[in-house]
Amino acid sequence: MGGTKQIKLAVFAACAALWAVAAGADYTDGVIASRKISMDAGLRIWRKAAWNNDDFLSEMQLGDTYGSENGDNKFYDPVESYVWYYLATRSTRIGENVGDGYARRVISNDVHRAFARQNKLMVLLSAEERQDARDRIVYILSCRGADGFLRLGQIHTTGQNTSGYGNEYSNDSPSTYGGLSDWAHSYDSFRDRSEREFSYGEDAQARQMMGVSSTSVIVKNDGEALTYFHIADNMGHPLAREYLRGLDRGVRRARPLGDRIADEAGKKARYWTAPFEFYPAGGNASGVPYTDECYIGLDRQRALVLAATGLPPKDVEHALVFLGWTPTGQGVQRFQATLVEAPTGKLTAAQSVRAIQMAALRGDAPSQNALGVMYAHGVGVIRNYVRAESWFKKAADQRYGAALYHLGVLYKVGPDGIHQDLSKANDYFTASALAGFRPTMNQLGDLLAVAASRPSH
Repeated sequence: MGGTKQIKLAVFAACAALWAVAAGADYTDGVIASRKISMDAGLRIWRKAAWNNDDFLSEMQLGDTYGSENGDNKFYDPVESYVWYYLATRSTRIGENVGDGYARRVISNDVHRAFARQNKLMVLLSAEERQDARDRIVYILSCRGADGFLRLGQIHTTGQNTSGYGNEYSNDSPSTYGGLSDWAHSYDSFRDRSEREFSYGEDAQARQMMGVSSTSVIVKNDGEALTYFHIADNMGHPLAREYLRGLDRGVRRARPLGDRIADEAGKKARYWTAPFEFYPAGGNASGVPYTDECYIGLDRQRALVLAATGLPPKDVEHALVFLGWTPTGQGVQRFQATLVEAPTGKLTAAQSVRAIQMAALRGDAPSQNALGVMYAHGVGVIRNYVRAESWFKKAADQRYGAALYHLGVLYKVGPDGIHQDLSKANDYFTASALAGFRPTMNQLGDLLAVAASRPSH
């Protein structure tokens, strides 16, 4: 019965997703879907509108839905609620309707309420949950492409090191939203006042009592901000270079280690990786996983095309079995249902990649090694040698011979982002041979034969 329910849910979600794509769905479409199909279908549309379009009303709805403390709210998740309340109060579309007095009143009340909820949640969340919320925010914004990385830079900037570039480079100044009307500027001022209100008074006292020093899960840091501005600039954002120049100059002038901080930020930008392989599935009582609406860019599309023919079927089948699903027929359908996707019984390239990622995250060494190989070759995921190294290490920690060997190859070659280290490479080759990995057993056997043939001293 549980499998049938999951499959029905996936069908509903697939219908809602098609509706969202076809109509460019927004907040009101989510309301209609929640009433006529199911709340799950409405959530799917709101997530898509909030994630990809920074839709303020959808972000507020998600914060409210996941944050409602009614006893019968099966969707309750305080971490997810914080994430969407935070993104709502930092939305770049927050001032779209502020020229209308009625709209301004509604949105102003929403922003005020969102700040109040954030501050309450800051006290309730554990340190691990606050870190999780931060990582989720970073992941969602990074999925918005260059605009998202620019926004990440803006919310991390302290505003203290702009050195002559004026207020426009401070974190939440009106011009952050670029060319809004006077109404929009005044609305930003309201939002800033709301934020300040919850930074002091009873909320601050409550945080102090609970040992929570920060008012937000995002800790402002100019080094982090520079990294994100670099990424946005590398992606071709037309405004990023001006933000980058202003903050870079300020950091270099204002701090004793400013040059080092700025230089490290540039290096870090080249190898930056998102906090997650994919958005966490969530663990609320509804059993409805959180959809990952990350935009599939051209590089990722190419990687998925390669996965369609280049991903070894045995790796996918192994991952499915590890996850508890049979790799054919109804087992595949049930796996697809857990992703809230149409249960066709035939895996897409993206679903095959997700299966390996899920198994790797749950600690399966063969899948961790397979994912490392995928990153090294750009199959299914965008090529990233730093991430490949990370997954090989996780498998190597379990003495998985192939992963030990692949680490040896990485350190021997020293590709982009990996420091070449022949000594370390030889150590890993030896370790892989001792773990029983055949290619290096043969290589090591040859080396020992050569050593044995040398005259002793």
